Amino acid sequence: MTSIGRFSLKTETETNPSVPTFFLALSSSPSNNSDESKIMTVPEFISTWYQRNMPSLHPRFHYKLSSTHDGHFEPIDDVHDNVSKHVIETLPMNVYREDLKRRIESLVSTSLDVKEKLWFLQISSGDMGSSGAISKQRVEQIKKERESSSGNRTSPLKESVLLFKCHHIMGDAVSLMTALADLTDEAQEIKEMIKREMKRRKDKVKNMRWWKKLLKLAQTLIWFLFGSIQVLLNHMYLVATTRQNPFLEVLGESSSDGLSCGRSISWCDVAPVEEVKLVAKKIGGKATTINDIFVSCVSAAIARQIAEHRRNQVKPTSDVGRNNILHKMNVVIPAHLAGGIIPPGMEIGNLIGAFISRVPCEMENTSLASERLVKVHHSLDRSKRSPAPIVSYYLAKFISQWLPETLAVPIFHRSSANAAVAITNNRSLFKEKVHINGKRIEASAGFLPLPPNIPVGVVVSSYGGICSLSVTAEKWAVPDADKFLTWVLDEYKLLCTEASLKEQKK
Repeated sequence: MTSIGRFSLKTETETNPSVPTFFLALSSSPSNNSDESKIMTVPEFISTWYQRNMPSLHPRFHYKLSSTHDGHFEPIDDVHDNVSKHVIETLPMNVYREDLKRRIESLVSTSLDVKEKLWFLQISSGDMGSSGAISKQRVEQIKKERESSSGNRTSPLKESVLLFKCHHIMGDAVSLMTALADLTDEAQEIKEMIKREMKRRKDKVKNMRWWKKLLKLAQTLIWFLFGSIQVLLNHMYLVATTRQNPFLEVLGESSSDGLSCGRSISWCDVAPVEEVKLVAKKIGGKATTINDIFVSCVSAAIARQIAEHRRNQVKPTSDVGRNNILHKMNVVIPAHLAGGIIPPGMEIGNLIGAFISRVPCEMENTSLASERLVKVHHSLDRSKRSPAPIVSYYLAKFISQWLPETLAVPIFHRSSANAAVAITNNRSLFKEKVHINGKRIEASAGFLPLPPNIPVGVVVSSYGGICSLSVTAEKWAVPDADKFLTWVLDEYKLLCTEASLKEQKK
């Protein structure tokens, strides 16, 4: 088991399980005629699984946590004949978005018996657009595409929703998406793309002159040595100066114990990737990234959520009075150490670190969205340029392997520096839409397992050229994730407006 796997296993609780969850929404193949052939069935998925040689490519899917050897895995009976124990068919989802939301909220709130299996998959099918997994706008586009290609306006289109849940000891998001790529019809093309990217990176180093390589090595060593000291000092400063989570502070609570339990989730498509990049460039310059954009938008949404909590307080205490503005908050940004690419043949696992940055929370009413974005970018840029993700990875490795659980768990809980939110950016391997056995994946959304003491998790992802967001939150912090996500989109629209005005001034 990886160090991050041990970390997730040691720190999870009954009400806060470490279970990444995501869904894929598939549309029916244009060439299929019968209703049965249009949907993804359990037998078809199992057959595709073995046809694509998944047991050999990713054997961990066929393992469970060992009951006798701590920190290791063991096979589940016959490795080559047990997928049927992981895949089930469920009833269709008829209430638009609500049925799917309830199912996801239940999955992210309940633990998984890892000594029985590490993952499972629910498959449900129905009419196109009935579940809400595919946006209404996309459903209309699909219908127009099919009508123009086949001229058939009477045969109803079908969709299948694959709802996947696993434990974090199995792997991180990048590993899981790499494994998913091997299940698609375009698996070979994706592998070739990864090989080309790996070769490009190697050639970049290989073509350097020897003295440049030596100089780069010296710079890297100096960067890591002095950067690590700065990272540790900065982290201790954030821990020491953030004594309470901002949500608990405004609610007047010393801890989350006793607060309303359960999770609130939501997801949506935001905008084309190229549009978001353009907004980032026009406001913040070339160095501003998509991640900067959405960290800024999420921080604005958290400020509005905290302001709403403050307004709803019947008798605000002196410490959380209406004039006590929370100007700053901490955010956790997970980072993949391999740059979001797993080489072909490498086993799935956890290769992630993280860094913590202090960004604006509540700002003056006159502040522009672009001012927030600039401040967020400067804060994140300092952390991204540091060795913080590497340092955090090896610290987690040392703590999880060598310290007793009675000491390791409190350290892990304090390590988040009472951050308000964790925001991860999953770079997609799929530049274009891909298929599973001829059925096109129209939409996907992943839901972050909340790290210890962090009440809100946001996933920024892209697929088929579209940026999308998902929110997973404790209900006591974010009672309505749909409203929270609307606030995120409001801030993005303000950035679009300010970027347009800035362009007009030029």
